Parts: sequence; structure tokens; C-alpha cells
Amino acid sequence: MIKRANIISLALISIAYFVISDKCLSEITLVDSQQNICNIIDSGDLEAARKATDKLMTNFANNPNLPEMIYWTIRHCEWKDKFDEAKRLYQIILQNYPGTAFAEKAQLGIARCEAMRLVMGQQYELARVAVNKMVSDFPANEDLPESLGMIAERFEWQRRFEDEKWVYRLIIQIFAHNLFAHKAQIGIVRADVLSFIVGKDSVRFDMGMDKLFTNFASNPELPQTAIIIGEWFYKDGLTQKQEGLKEEAKNNFEKAINIWNRVIAEQPNSDLIPEACCWIGDSYTELGQYNKAIEFYKRSCNDYPEPAETSGINISYRWRSMYMIGQSYTLLKKSGDINNTEADTLIIESYEHLVRVYPNCSLAKNAWLELGIIYADNNRWPDTIRCYEAYQNISPKGQCPPEVFYEIANAYDRIGNIDLAKKNYAIFVSSTIPNTPKRKEANIRLMEIMKSN
Repeated sequence: MIKRANIISLALISIAYFVISDKCLSEITLVDSQQNICNIIDSGDLEAARKATDKLMTNFANNPNLPEMIYWTIRHCEWKDKFDEAKRLYQIILQNYPGTAFAEKAQLGIARCEAMRLVMGQQYELARVAVNKMVSDFPANEDLPESLGMIAERFEWQRRFEDEKWVYRLIIQIFAHNLFAHKAQIGIVRADVLSFIVGKDSVRFDMGMDKLFTNFASNPELPQTAIIIGEWFYKDGLTQKQEGLKEEAKNNFEKAINIWNRVIAEQPNSDLIPEACCWIGDSYTELGQYNKAIEFYKRSCNDYPEPAETSGINISYRWRSMYMIGQSYTLLKKSGDINNTEADTLIIESYEHLVRVYPNCSLAKNAWLELGIIYADNNRWPDTIRCYEAYQNISPKGQCPPEVFYEIANAYDRIGNIDLAKKNYAIFVSSTIPNTPKRKEANIRLMEIMKSN
């Protein structure tokens, strides 16, 4: 249904625009703080996210944009299936902002969370009861059709395709002239196609895909629908690869590639072409065809409409593709299909581009670490320091691996900055790492420095 990344991006972009235009630093900090909470939720540390959210509400209690920021934090919780936390925050909105539009959204949100919780808990009959109650309690709520679509998706994730189609039919019945009715119509066909995948009915699957691309050619949901169907083959391929079923995995990766290539060929103007290219790159990576993967990752980076960053388009596939280009060259280097010097140059180019253009993306931390390793291997000590310290700066407090301090100390030692070498050797030696050869080496060097001083 509605792409969650687009909703959240548009909300944050609209607020950020208002903030920047008024040159209000506190507003920018509010947006940054909210995005940081979403990153913590993504990491799985719900307790830390809860504390950060409570701190946000304390620090920005008088900020007029706070309820909207809380609301989009809640929606992020929902998409991560953190329903208890979502409901807790909805209750806070009801208590603190009664009579507002956000209070109305919160009432429906609590009902939606309960229905989705029941679906994901495999309590399907109770979920249907909760859906019917939600429809009865909130018939005029403008968010109801989207809420039903979110519940339908949860049924799909649980492979409850008939229940999914039941929800979509509710949408069509209640909102016949609404945009969501058109989305529900293609959703029903998608549910059928996915059921054919599960049932390994290749004949009906092919017929269903042809129906999708023929009957819904002008439906804006077609590219997303096809991408989702391809993901099912891709994920099955990953499972089979892990189980050692190489031929079965290969077939599924190739089926996924065919579907996404069809999206590219038949929907060339879609904003989702970069996403399709990224998925194809991932599939070729799993197949060990790294040069083909790089080809599509580069397409993913370059095929975004301009200006994608401010139009609500999900740009995560752009920076993910930048990162995966570096990963692909690393794999080519390991396989011996490219010499080390050329590979390192191309890897550095890819990662440096990523951290320069998207310094706050979730893969920047990985890129800084891998850059530090490559620069150290090539004795480029100032660059080694720059990258490891950047990695250190964006690591959560207390979560930077002790080995990073050793690498920074060694690099400072190599360029003759003894004071900073000493400082970082001391941190490394005093950490709780085992008594490894590297720790012994650092301890000896630290003693030498202290004696020389």
C-alpha cells in the first residue's frame, strides 16, 4: 500500500523546510533527535529508544512541532512491529494533546496497533474481530483506509492471503471512490500471485503476472507490487542458499531478476526503478556475478529523478547501492578477478563518495571502518586516522570496538604524534579485551613511550 519511507520522508522534509526557512536551530535539533530515535528503534534497543523519546518530550515540551514528531516516531514503531511502545506513545498524545487532530489519529492508531499485533501473533480470528470493530468505531476517520491497508500487509507477511483479500475487499466496499480502492484492487491480485508462489503453481503464477502488467499498467502501485513479488523469490533464494540448495537458490534469484527487469522495461518512468536496480544488484551478488551487480548498483545510484532528496522518494537505495559497489569490488578483490591496487582505488572511491554525500546514512559507519582498514593496509596514516576517528565519532557511546583505539594509536605512532598515540594505546590496553598479541604489543609500546618521556 502506501510506502512508509515516503510518508515519513515527506513529513520530515516538510518540517525541516519550515525549520530551515525560519533559521531555527532548535527545530533542526528536534528533527535530528527524532531521526536518531528511529535509528535506535532500527537497532532493536527499544529501552534506549524509549528513554530517548521521553528525553525528546522533556527537552522540546514547548515546541509546537513536538506532537507531529512524536506521531512519526510512533509510525516508525508500528512499521517495526513495536506495538506496545506505539500504543504507549499514542496514550501520551491523548493525554497531552486532547482535542487535536493528533489525538484523533492516536485513537485510531491504538486500534490499528491492536489489530496488527493480533495478526503478527497469529490470532487471526481475533484480528478479524478487531478490524470489524475498528471500521465500526472510526467510519469517518480519514486514516481508516490506510490503516486497513497496513493490516492487510500484515496478513500478507503471515501468508494469510484470503484474510488479506478480505481486508482489501472491505476497503473497496467502504471507500469505492477513494484512491485506496484502486490500491486494494491491485492488492487482491498481488495476494493471488503470492499464493501461487507459495503453492508452487508456476502456470497460474505466470498468468497472474501477465494480468498484473496488462490490467494494471497505468496503476501507480504496479511497480511497487512487482518489486514486492520479486522480493519473495529473492528471500526464498537466500533461505535455500543458507540450506545449501544452490540450484534452487539460483533459480529463485533469476526469477526475481526477471520480474524486476520487467518493471524496468515496462515502467521506465517509475520512481522505483532505482530500487529495482538495487534489488537486481543484490541478486547478482548472491549469484557471484559481481561485475553485473556493480552495473546495476551504478544504475541505481544514477537513475533517481532530480531532486529526489526533496520529493519524498525513498533515497535509501541510492546510498545502499553506493555502499554495495564498494562491497562488490571487495568481493572481486578476494576472488582474484581484480588486482589489489585497482580494487582498493575503486573501493575507496565508492566509500568516500558515500560518506561525503550521505554522512548520516546507516551505512556510513561501516564505510568509515572499511576505509580505515584499507588506508592502514596501504600505509596512508593520516587517512587512516581520519576514517577511524570518524567511525569513533558516530559510534554510540561505549560501543566503539577497542581495536579501533589501537588502530588510531598505531597510525599516530607512525606519523610521530606520540602524545595521541600514547592516549589511544592507553585506552586500548585498559579495555576489557582478552590478552591478545595485539594487546601485548600495545602494552610494550606504551611502556616504551612512557619511559622515553
